[in-house]
Amino acid sequence: MPRGTSVRHPLAGLTRDFHKIGPLDGPVAPWMCAELDQHAAQVCEGIVSSGAELTANTLGTYLHGFLDGCLERGWGSDDADYDWETLRILAICRLAKERGFVR
Repeated sequence: MPRGTSVRHPLAGLTRDFHKIGPLDGPVAPWMCAELDQHAAQVCEGIVSSGAELTANTLGTYLHGFLDGCLERGWGSDDADYDWETLRILAICRLAKERGFVR
């Protein structure tokens, strides 16, 4: 785990929780792999285009903002199986694991 990243980091907790509902390790269905890759690319592009580097902190900040927006719109993760928001969060968690920000 990168120096300065705590197991209490918001990415760690959410990744642990979302691992229960989505495949963050191992093979995934082709349609889901494509969706997660597309979401991850959009998240990376959004962070980098704002002039920041992709780090655990910037990804965590993005995640907080995204979740705040979801909750303001009344979204709940139990509303649908793999809706757009759930796929975006899974992509963020998968990206955090791939980059070594969480275990």
